[in-house]
Amino acid sequence: MNTARNEACDEELARSAQSGATASFEELVWRYEGRLFRFLKQSCRNEADAADLTQEAFVAAYANLARYDSERSFATWLFTIARRKLIDHFRAKRPADEASLPEMVDEDDPAVLLERRDEQQALWNVARSVLTPVQFEALWLKYVEEMSVAQIARVLGRLQPHVKVILFRARAALAAELERSAQRDTTNQAGTRSPEFRPNSPTNLSRLAIAWASDQRL
Repeated sequence: MNTARNEACDEELARSAQSGATASFEELVWRYEGRLFRFLKQSCRNEADAADLTQEAFVAAYANLARYDSERSFATWLFTIARRKLIDHFRAKRPADEASLPEMVDEDDPAVLLERRDEQQALWNVARSVLTPVQFEALWLKYVEEMSVAQIARVLGRLQPHVKVILFRARAALAAELERSAQRDTTNQAGTRSPEFRPNSPTNLSRLAIAWASDQRL
């Protein structure tokens, strides 16, 4: 199993699982359980629900392994299943309304800022509060899962040009909100602000969002 973890790619493991190798599917669960849980928890905001949905996604994936095309990304296929489970979860709790369902910066080096986990989480908290669910999901898949626009389009069930619009609007909306927060922060604390870097301050968060808004890596 250690060899599989070090060498076998997801698609190879999926093909092996399709042939009946349960250990290969267990390895895929090991690789993706935490990632799916974080993705689902960001949207449903409840750890118990996220854990249940994660398990449901894996059960559905296992039951539908025969339908998986191993020439395509396993991650994209699995996240598509997880998102469908999430949508079913919301529809069971309230009338279906796609607008309310999951749709989802640079100082000198944005990578340095993004590595600061407390600031990153604060940014996602703001994003969750101001973006539509689809916009939030699109941003999460791009910046946390590092999926391409084509992969995100498959997960969200949208055309690639539509995904580009979703990403552009999401980043612009987030940057605008954080700029407003930064201005309020400056006004409220004029003359009293410490010059040192404060990870969760609107000013520093807005730099991250502005970098996202100007990101051309589509």
